Amino acid sequence: MENQRNSRILIHLHKSFVVHSRFYENTQMTILLSLLLLGGVCNAETEETMSVTEGDSVILHTNLSEILNDDTILWEFGPKESLISTITRKSDLTSIFFTDDVTFAGRLQVDQQTGSLTIRNTRKIHSGQYKLTISRGKSTSRRFHVNIFDVVGETDGVKSVSVNEGESVILQNDAAELQKDDLVIWRFGDKGILLAKIDVGTDNHSLNDADERFRNRLKLDQTGSLTITNARTEHAGLYEVQIRGRGSSKQFLVSVRAVWSLSSAAIAGIVVAVLLVAGLLTAVVIYYRRRITEVKNQEVSTTEGRTVVLKTGTKLQHGEEIKWWFGDDHNLITQFSRWTITDDDINCDVTDERFRNKVQLGGKTGDLIISYIRTIHSGVYRVQITGKTRKNQIQEEILCYCQCGESRSDGWRICHSKD
Repeated sequence: MENQRNSRILIHLHKSFVVHSRFYENTQMTILLSLLLLGGVCNAETEETMSVTEGDSVILHTNLSEILNDDTILWEFGPKESLISTITRKSDLTSIFFTDDVTFAGRLQVDQQTGSLTIRNTRKIHSGQYKLTISRGKSTSRRFHVNIFDVVGETDGVKSVSVNEGESVILQNDAAELQKDDLVIWRFGDKGILLAKIDVGTDNHSLNDADERFRNRLKLDQTGSLTITNARTEHAGLYEVQIRGRGSSKQFLVSVRAVWSLSSAAIAGIVVAVLLVAGLLTAVVIYYRRRITEVKNQEVSTTEGRTVVLKTGTKLQHGEEIKWWFGDDHNLITQFSRWTITDDDINCDVTDERFRNKVQLGGKTGDLIISYIRTIHSGVYRVQITGKTRKNQIQEEILCYCQCGESRSDGWRICHSKD
């Protein structure tokens, strides 16, 4: 009988452990999935816009310091994403493939260290979307939008200017100084949007603050040169300066390379994912602290005939409810629904005959005091304390052993304490 009772005790503790373990496992899995979602959103594609004139070269950078073994780099072009170049590295050997499409014949060049792609002697037919895919354990991709402009014949020349996003673009007028009859006009884009104007004769300077793209970003110096501060990809395109008093003009093709750019959808996805993770973690904390709150396990060993105190580990407050149960069947031993704090131990009305005239509660803590204990009192005890002013619900399980051994020849019984 004793072995059977101890077996039931161990089974109960095992079930309790499994329940709590499953809770933590489910919580960890949910958090992991949310973090994976966040990671997937953060791997969103970046985009860059580049502009050059016909005949110039354009370089599409991978931003890799070097190609590693087992890396695979793919370059694709156009809406159908036609493969134009493949770079692979195996056993410290780099293999490079180029398309036989006549559109790119003799024009493609790959940096063998970084995998960056150069398109030489460009034509308008090379305008379009280029896609870069890098496979290194996992795949990442980027897109480049390349604009090839016609060479304009009725100007003093076209100059290409390339900067990184966030840097300033300086478009030099090349005039050593302006004359009193000069009228300097800066325009942008195919529509010739007026950006800035200097009338030297009237000493009148004006900048276009109506266009949101250029607001608080334009500066003019005494030579009529234009500076665009904190450049963005939306500032890429064709700029033209005209000096009306001299009948001269000059054009600039500006490309702005995105250092790190996410689409609005990707940014919204990141925000949503972060909020989901934050909400999930908050819900887990609230659930754990307020629903399960605080679960403690204790083990108490004693010998038959002694008094045992099973501690709650807390101090009670006025009006709280305390309940004590015993055994695998959760038999209610005693309960108080409206507790009044006292310095004296309280005699309890019990519902389990095994504890008749044996049980008291500590007046300040609600500890269960069992006097003259017997082996039939061995088992699992559970206490629950609740109250309106208590933030945390107390739940505690206590495993109590009471063992008694053989009798001696002199009539004394030998009782052993469990280590």
